[in-house]
Amino acid sequence: MVNLDNKVWPSSPLKEKNLNEEQLKQFLRIRADYEKCAFVTAGHLEVRALGAKEFTKAIEPDESGITALVKHPSGHIYGGTGGKAAHLFFYNPAPDADAAADIGIIPGAVEVVSLAVLPDDSLIGAANKEDGKSLLFIYKSCEVLLREKCFDGMGVREIFDLPAEDQLFFSTIDPCHSSGTIEVLDSPVNGKICDLICAPDGGSVYILAAGSGEIISYTLAGGAVKKIGTLDPNGNFSPRLTLDGQGRLYGAGLYGRIFRYTPETEEFRALNVNASSVKGWELYNQVTAWCSDKSGTVLYGGNNAGQIFRFDTVAEKIITLGKPCVQTRITGMSRSGKKIYAVIGETDDCAHLASYDDETRELLDLGCLLARSERPWNGYRFEAMTTGRNGELFLGEYDRISQLFIFYPSIEE
Repeated sequence: MVNLDNKVWPSSPLKEKNLNEEQLKQFLRIRADYEKCAFVTAGHLEVRALGAKEFTKAIEPDESGITALVKHPSGHIYGGTGGKAAHLFFYNPAPDADAAADIGIIPGAVEVVSLAVLPDDSLIGAANKEDGKSLLFIYKSCEVLLREKCFDGMGVREIFDLPAEDQLFFSTIDPCHSSGTIEVLDSPVNGKICDLICAPDGGSVYILAAGSGEIISYTLAGGAVKKIGTLDPNGNFSPRLTLDGQGRLYGAGLYGRIFRYTPETEEFRALNVNASSVKGWELYNQVTAWCSDKSGTVLYGGNNAGQIFRFDTVAEKIITLGKPCVQTRITGMSRSGKKIYAVIGETDDCAHLASYDDETRELLDLGCLLARSERPWNGYRFEAMTTGRNGELFLGEYDRISQLFIFYPSIEE
């Protein structure tokens, strides 16, 4: 541990004697810049509470840490939380809403680890329980429930009152809030789950078991379980999975060794390439976040040391892009326009937002996250990230009282 007792810290130049006019002007300029230099100044940041008071009660403190986010085809953003209880919520971007609402508690769960959209627009999620076990759940939105609805024997008033979609809006009479239903399923994993991702066929999901590092395929219709492979027999594996544009599945094992599963051939093998790592840290290297370019040919990853890398799935080559800030662990990555964005920071850090431009090769630390609207709020820790329909980024804060952050990137010239 570094001893800072005898450290000589910089002192204010105003304590010096005989400062001339130019020195004083410089000091004032430095002070003005310093007040805002640590924060994100590119683009625009806002926050939304997890429950607009006009519509619904906010998610309770100690239950609101956002652990998963996913974009829905409707344009809504759905999210899951962790804490004393696990909640599912949605953000409605409509002009007469622009707010988040709590859908409800997922019975028995304390942490949602992943969310994915199924072909029928339902959501499937994986969650862990307090007893070290896990569960799956299906969420059917109002849109899905309406498609399944039988109107036989219903009166006009009863039909008129059916919600057409998950929504929040201010009607001429009073605010309206509608959401769907949550169905809990048994987990095919004997223990906790690290990640869940929807398979290309839409009829099954890939699940990564937290204890064993085993990847399984789980068929939703019949509940069939098929073992795909194990990332590492001793538990030295990365907690996140991803897909490329061809529907091939990727994970990482010991030393960040990249594994690939090809559904057509059912081949599961280790590639001759390791994820980027800090020297001497290879044994502990983990890929903690993934995203891809528009084509899905190039994947971008972030590790637990705070490094960002580029993985060409055709050439099977990794290029280290850099470590944009002193913070460690990439907790979320997502693409917007021509840039890749990442949020970086451990539990006791103040998280930073970073960006990478693949055309200019510029990797930037954008700074700490401070929003002034809809309320002043400093974001310290984040665990989830996704891109909205209009290119805005949604970042899930993970704290005792958490907000949904919305980052609007600068317009690219």
